[in-house]
Amino acid sequence: MKRIGKVAFAVAIVLLMTACGRKSDSTVTTGEIDAPEMSSGDLLVSSLEYLLQDDEEENIQEQEVSADAIEEEEAADSVSFVVYYSNRSCDGLNSQEEKAEELTADVLIAALARHNIVSLDTKVLSFSEEEKEEGKVLYLDLSKEMDNYLDTMTKAAKDIILDSIASTFLRNYDADIIYIQIAGEPLYQSTISDEV
Repeated sequence: MKRIGKVAFAVAIVLLMTACGRKSDSTVTTGEIDAPEMSSGDLLVSSLEYLLQDDEEENIQEQEVSADAIEEEEAADSVSFVVYYSNRSCDGLNSQEEKAEELTADVLIAALARHNIVSLDTKVLSFSEEEKEEGKVLYLDLSKEMDNYLDTMTKAAKDIILDSIASTFLRNYDADIIYIQIAGEPLYQSTISDEV
């Protein structure tokens, strides 16, 4: 019996040593879910990454909403105006509707410059409106650079340029007559009946 006791004791020790020396699996099985074992540090890092990813997605959505709101606000605050410029055959005028924050003589001259009707360096020296017996009259005085620009043009091109400026201002200010000057010197007078 001593022998059986010694054998049983030896078997118990071997089993115990085998159990203690055995390496654990990397997954824990609990019912239906197999989840990888993670340290608390790994779990914390994963959670933070997930939260930051959600914050980035929310920020992107907020930025998209903000951009849409800004575009809608700009559209509501903008003013439409019409710009006249030479057609391809240079025998008449085309028109294009554009938008700006406000309608000013400077805005119209900048739009005309984009269509090569005035030089890029042409500035508005003064602009005014008056109500007279003849109707609404506009007075536009442009910088000397406009005179230099006109000096490079043919007679036909000058006529198209002056018609474009006059038509653009008369249409957008709903005026009847325009007087255009360059550095205080008279250049052109037009009425709405002369224009497009």
